Amino acid sequence: MLRLLVTPRWIGWTLFALAAVVVCGGMAYWQVVRAESPGGSLLNAGYAFQWPLFGLFFAALWWRMLRAEAKALDEVQAARRVREAPEPVRAAPADSPFGPRPVGVAAGVMDGAVDGTSSPERARWNAMYAELAAAERGPTPNEETDPR
Repeated sequence: MLRLLVTPRWIGWTLFALAAVVVCGGMAYWQVVRAESPGGSLLNAGYAFQWPLFGLFFAALWWRMLRAEAKALDEVQAARRVREAPEPVRAAPADSPFGPRPVGVAAGVMDGAVDGTSSPERARWNAMYAELAAAERGPTPNEETDPR
């Protein structure tokens, strides 16, 4: 919370709240002096009681705003820590040429297929890649024809 207080925004809010409390205290003192004067009345005494309450209101509002912003900042930082946390990994089998598998990924299951088979979309992509590879390689020696 202390790091939050030294930001320019909160320095301004703190100075405003302090000024409001001091002004309310001054107004309360002025109303007390006026109530004790020959022209004073019970109304001035009532105002002398109200002005400190206004000052407490400014102080309480400042405190609640500070706590709410500190709580929101803590939530944002906690979410960032969760987001930046490294994903746990499992060790790969000893005979595997690949690195560790992320937690939650089963061996041989890809694209959300539950039963271990490929999804139709993956099969379509694999067929397209096979056609492209075959076209790139050209005809096999058995498929070559003699131009004579």
